[in-house]
Amino acid sequence: MRRVALICSALFLIVAGADAQPRLKRDDAAAAAAATATQAAAKKEKATRRARAPKQEAAKQAPPVVDTRPRLKRDDMPAPVTAAAPAAQPKGQRRIRAAGKPPGAAVQPAATTSAKATVRDIALCSQTKQSDAALEGCTRIIDDPKQKPKARAAAYFNRGNALLQKGDAEKAIADFDEAIKLDPKNASAYNNRGNAKGEKGDSDGAVDDFNAAIKQNARYASAFFNRGSALAAKGEDARAIKDYDTAIKYNRRNVNAYIARGALMLASGASAKARADMKTAATLDRKNAYTVLWHDIAERRAKQKGVLAGGKGLKDVEMKGWPAPVLLMFAGEIKQDAVLEAAEFSDPTHRLAHGCEASFYSGEYALITGNRDEAVKLFQAAAKDCPHGFLEGIAASAELKAMGQKVGAN
Repeated sequence: MRRVALICSALFLIVAGADAQPRLKRDDAAAAAAATATQAAAKKEKATRRARAPKQEAAKQAPPVVDTRPRLKRDDMPAPVTAAAPAAQPKGQRRIRAAGKPPGAAVQPAATTSAKATVRDIALCSQTKQSDAALEGCTRIIDDPKQKPKARAAAYFNRGNALLQKGDAEKAIADFDEAIKLDPKNASAYNNRGNAKGEKGDSDGAVDDFNAAIKQNARYASAFFNRGSALAAKGEDARAIKDYDTAIKYNRRNVNAYIARGALMLASGASAKARADMKTAATLDRKNAYTVLWHDIAERRAKQKGVLAGGKGLKDVEMKGWPAPVLLMFAGEIKQDAVLEAAEFSDPTHRLAHGCEASFYSGEYALITGNRDEAVKLFQAAAKDCPHGFLEGIAASAELKAMGQKVGAN
């Protein structure tokens, strides 16, 4: 699982991967098509099938397809949306749609009036699927002088989430700063600013923000979880485990906290506690590839059979994208080199993240199969190259420390 700071933001935008299913073909053939055209099309289709056959055979031998969807890195539970409705138009006036524009299309404001946020802007700012659209809608609300401070605070908060999802931690922090100025008691804004600081490697600043979030909400499970991850990134495993304990106390279904705590327990040699945590996580989310993977690792580190032996544990897991190659390795269906190669085939946006995971989980596999030297090399690569806050990087450092190896700075 990657970066452990897994969903506390009101609208932390989660970028969905491209749909692999073919789009329905429209019935838009020309009405005047003749029988001869139909026959020509049939011949062309046969030729296409003959040309396609070698490519299909080659595709069967290609490395596993790597999904471009990023796994959640933080624990950002949704917070309430508080964007305000736009100001009502003066009585007697009605909105005039520009000629040739379809209903719902954006209309340019008159030069003599200030831009007003519309219902559409509020909907865009509040949605959780398209970060660019959220940026557009939230910016319109922020720039609308008629909006009240609470609405503008929500817009800054949501825009900060969108920026963070796009990888712009610096601008996200600036927006969370503004959200906090307008709404100083917003625990979610402190929490998400802490996540953004963690993105930049500022663990101390992240801890300060998580402290502030907990001060505003003493039962804030996600803030405890995120603070635990920031402490673990600093090597303070004992304090991190206490925070994971508290996160689970206030949210018994916090899958990330069970896995993060279990990973630290596993590295420290507390295999029984690690197995219990990983089993609970897998029970709570049976379809999550990472819960199944960690459950298998914990069992096999304890010299048990594991849950992926013979591919038995794969039946409920989506295997079309990443981390499918990792699970196939633990199931014994592909070799370690194939996992590292699959990570290299990732798109540039996710290559670093998948490479991080490929190194770490290959290191765990090497450790399980008795190749300690190889495990050390792979853990060192993960500790060095994993993005800030990823569980795999944190766990790699914990494994190296337990093995008496020097841990380099991430």
